[in-house]
Amino acid sequence: MDPEFLYASDADHDGTGRRSLARKCRNGELVRVRAGVYIRAAQWQKMPKWDRDRAAISAAVDQGQGHAPRILIQQSAAVIWGLPVIGRTSEVLLLAPGSSHGRRRGNLCWTPRTLLEPTTTQDGLTLTSRAQTVLDMAARLPFERAVPAMDHMLRPDEARGFPALERDALMVLSGKLPDEAKRTRARRVISFADGRSESPGESYSRAVLHLLGFPQPELQHEFRSAGGEFLGRTDFYWKEYALVGEFDGAVKYGAIGSSNTSGTSQQIGTAVRETLIREKRREDAIRATGVGFVRWSWSDITKPKHDPDGLVRMLLRAGLPRKRRRA
Repeated sequence: MDPEFLYASDADHDGTGRRSLARKCRNGELVRVRAGVYIRAAQWQKMPKWDRDRAAISAAVDQGQGHAPRILIQQSAAVIWGLPVIGRTSEVLLLAPGSSHGRRRGNLCWTPRTLLEPTTTQDGLTLTSRAQTVLDMAARLPFERAVPAMDHMLRPDEARGFPALERDALMVLSGKLPDEAKRTRARRVISFADGRSESPGESYSRAVLHLLGFPQPELQHEFRSAGGEFLGRTDFYWKEYALVGEFDGAVKYGAIGSSNTSGTSQQIGTAVRETLIREKRREDAIRATGVGFVRWSWSDITKPKHDPDGLVRMLLRAGLPRKRRRA
């Protein structure tokens, strides 16, 4: 859904005035996307959060028309490409022109970057290439925040029609990063990435488990009954320890009612209950093969290591050993 913005600058010219926009915003008719940019509340409410992020970035670029072009980089470019971004903020990252050292204005941040490939366009916006975007993230973000985007790039994006990128090609392109530290960080992420991870939560979990010193799991292991009946696939499986790990997120089993504004709450509640019942049966059938089960959510991953309800303690109680990582 392409956002239809209303600009305060246009209101000054057509006589309606900025006060009219501000009043409509207070009345709930409009939503303020950023300073001087509004959108009709009815349209905003129909947009999922991901599209709202894209709209906010698009509004920031549109406001720069008539000046030096605003070229999106890193996380801001990733949002437009449909890459998972962990820990998003309202900051819009832009390529600093020429030899500029960068500057900030409001939530706009112009940052120098060495272009590894020519810039391109997507959805009418100018931005770094898919490969450069994911490499910039790998070179500059914490390891666990960079892995989900890199995992995503190693498998075809069927929803958007983008092909998978080749690991070897990314390794070669990373050689153009401006210094050895960034090249090393990027190559570490590329080497660790695995396109079999099916959601950002699974990717982030796998990276955190690695950093915490837990054994490497098998991804998407298929379980079958003694008679050969397919029981299901699991996010993580440690065969040596007969343990299954699952990240609980709406992505894997489908977001129930997330974009359905016409269905009744009763219908949504019924769908949720049916999904939970199916998942409970699936888990029970896999448990019956003789494995343990550990489930966690976003909140579990982010709890301190010594929190009794955090991911580390959950896995240790389940019998998964943890090795102390060398500095």
